[in-house]
Amino acid sequence: MTGTKPVEASPVAATDTPAAPSSETLRFMGIFLAVAPAMFIGSLDQTIVATALPVIAAQLGSLADITWIVTAYLLAATVAAPIYGRLGDAVGRKTVLLGALALFIAGSVACALSPNLTVLVIGRALQGLGGGGLMTLSQALIGEAVSPKERGRFQGWFGAVFATASTLGPVLGGLLSEHVGWRWIFWVNVPLGLAAAVAAMRVEAEEGQGGFSLDVQGTAMFVAATLALLVALSLGSSLGWTSAPVLILLGIGLLGLALLLPVERRVTAPLLSPGLLTQPVVWKSALCVLLFAAALFGALVQLPLMLELVFDVSPTFAGLLLIPLTLAQVCVSTWAGMRMSTTGLPRGPLVWGLGMATLGFVALAATLTLGPIAVAASSVLFGLGLGTTMPAAQTMAQWAGGKARLGASTATLSFSRSVGGVSGTAVTAAILLAAIEHYAPGSAGKVQALVGGGGVERAGLPHEAITSAFRLVFASLAAMTAAATLLAATIPAVDLAAPEPTA
Repeated sequence: MTGTKPVEASPVAATDTPAAPSSETLRFMGIFLAVAPAMFIGSLDQTIVATALPVIAAQLGSLADITWIVTAYLLAATVAAPIYGRLGDAVGRKTVLLGALALFIAGSVACALSPNLTVLVIGRALQGLGGGGLMTLSQALIGEAVSPKERGRFQGWFGAVFATASTLGPVLGGLLSEHVGWRWIFWVNVPLGLAAAVAAMRVEAEEGQGGFSLDVQGTAMFVAATLALLVALSLGSSLGWTSAPVLILLGIGLLGLALLLPVERRVTAPLLSPGLLTQPVVWKSALCVLLFAAALFGALVQLPLMLELVFDVSPTFAGLLLIPLTLAQVCVSTWAGMRMSTTGLPRGPLVWGLGMATLGFVALAATLTLGPIAVAASSVLFGLGLGTTMPAAQTMAQWAGGKARLGASTATLSFSRSVGGVSGTAVTAAILLAAIEHYAPGSAGKVQALVGGGGVERAGLPHEAITSAFRLVFASLAAMTAAATLLAATIPAVDLAAPEPTA
């Protein structure tokens, strides 16, 4: 970059020497490379197991319960994220990140050695307890090391890492389970985790504010409400959304989260800061991220299934057709981060990105009969739009939270992303099955078997009904991103060059 030199980015007295931008770039790359490995493996493990589920079911049995391998990780990671944020703010984010990596590696070893499904699910939960801190703490470490304007660049690169890991996960999981065995999906985490720990040790981090005390009442209430809500979302498609267990769990979860803020206002050191969560920039950004994650994970699950059912392509080819989506997210995420670091104005990329994603989902719903290439082209459009969401939202939330609450603000959006991912997967599956049953009564069971890895005959499914059902699914994703677009437009304008609010 030429000419101007950002005052906040250089601790050295201003000079006219041309070496300053080069040293700043080297520092930028050094910090990013130190924390990106931890974030990558945390993102990768959310999706890498999906394609190996049929193989695991064949060896360990109990296909009906096999989805808990995925759900256990997501549940543990979701409830752990805010706890890591609060703990990192208090005792130091680097120390807590290394502890999270240790838990993650221990859980990976337990999964690789598991003799039965029960031990495997417990191991996945342990993995999730560690994985819940990897992304949150990595982003918070960047936040404490650089100025608010420069955070946009890092968040853009983090968005690229997240998009790459989320899409490569199913492909890598399928290759490992097919060629060397499903246990290597977990063994590979050991060297990756150790490498991430060595890289993280290079970060020069602050010690933390001290004075950490566990908010027992708030933490217990948060964990119980979150678990109830996510288990209800996970079981809705199988038990029925109007079944008594699902409705009871939904009620407990929603009521618990609604009562949490009044409880936290009476606590000296709350797990979730009411002052932070009531800021419009933070809670609106969190809702945008929730809708973004619901749309993204819903698309990542439904797109390959649609390609297999509607166009009868192989799972491998369906996975390859997701590559344009990933590349689009990576490119625009990196660009959006650099753009925000230049202008200091993150709300614009968030609004137009979500709007573009809406157009992409509308185009996808309209081009379902034109072939796989047209579908891949439409996925590029909504991938370009979704790529701006996390860098912009995370940067705004971190600015609004201030440096003292970097961990808490980052964890808030991590929690929203996890809940959104589970919600999007569950809701789109429910819409698909309900639509198929509406258009072709008696066919939904065959699709459920395929989703579970049963490999039912595709020829027995009515083509027009399947196409119409998927069109409705992608239209619902367009509605999610449209709602997020409208919400993003109401977020108060943030100038990252302005002083951060004080806690």
